[in-house]
Amino acid sequence: MAKAKAKGKAKRYTDEKKKEILDFIIAQGRGGQTKAVKKYKVTAATIVAWKKKVDGASAPATFKGGSKELKTVRELEKLLNEIASTEVKLDDLRKRYKQVKAKL
Repeated sequence: MAKAKAKGKAKRYTDEKKKEILDFIIAQGRGGQTKAVKKYKVTAATIVAWKKKVDGASAPATFKGGSKELKTVRELEKLLNEIASTEVKLDDLRKRYKQVKAKL
């Protein structure tokens, strides 16, 4: 049986590095978090915690204050996802419309 590695001291990231990683994730779009985990050697759980801090009141002032653009980009990303989802639904409705109309 393999021996478990001894736990070392957790790596600390500066607010600037956190912002860089979160910006990288947004820029990458779908799959960005997975790419960030590989590129920056940071766990997905750590990234999720950072995202929560950016949106919550518990974030350090420098990190929270520097994330205005990040929040705006996230909002734009959500809107684009909603638009894409709506377009898929609209295409489905158009197909169904044509099918029903063909019965006339």
